[in-house]
Amino acid sequence: MQIPGISSAPVFSADRSALKSRTNIDFRDYGFEVAPGTAELFDIVPTQLSDSEAFLFFFPREDIASGEWSLFNLHVFLKYQGSLAEFAHSRGESVRAVELTPATPFGIAGLGYSRTIEMADLFKGGEPVIPFIGGEPGRVVRDSHLYFNHQFRHCYTGLLHLPGRETRYDALREALFRGVRFVR
Repeated sequence: MQIPGISSAPVFSADRSALKSRTNIDFRDYGFEVAPGTAELFDIVPTQLSDSEAFLFFFPREDIASGEWSLFNLHVFLKYQGSLAEFAHSRGESVRAVELTPATPFGIAGLGYSRTIEMADLFKGGEPVIPFIGGEPGRVVRDSHLYFNHQFRHCYTGLLHLPGRETRYDALREALFRGVRFVR
């Protein structure tokens, strides 16, 4: 069975006009910037830019070209209050009790987890996300999320892909970590 690639998902056609006015993909108003070379590896799609949050998807260009389904994200909240563990466990029903382990996304101390899960269980309570990202309720994915604070901001970064090729996707995540710089 051929799984449709990410380019057929509604999220892929999101408005990218917010990127046009940003020099070198500058999101310093949210506490980070994206190095120009990162756009060579990833198609960058902002799905939410407001006075309280920035939510960006990063689609590996190689996966887009080959029709594979995967996505990376970065979500920055400007006004969330609470501890990092409370923040992580507040991101959805499926993560309320997930065990968190120490992690260092973007070189910043944080917490994270990695698991294999069906999309229906991952997005329980947020089911409209599944078709938006080109998913299917019964599709099993590797779900790996990392949570961290930068200054007063609560942030998380996620990676979803079909199980297998973990080494490749972990290497892509490291490339993303090198391409996004958190600034003061």
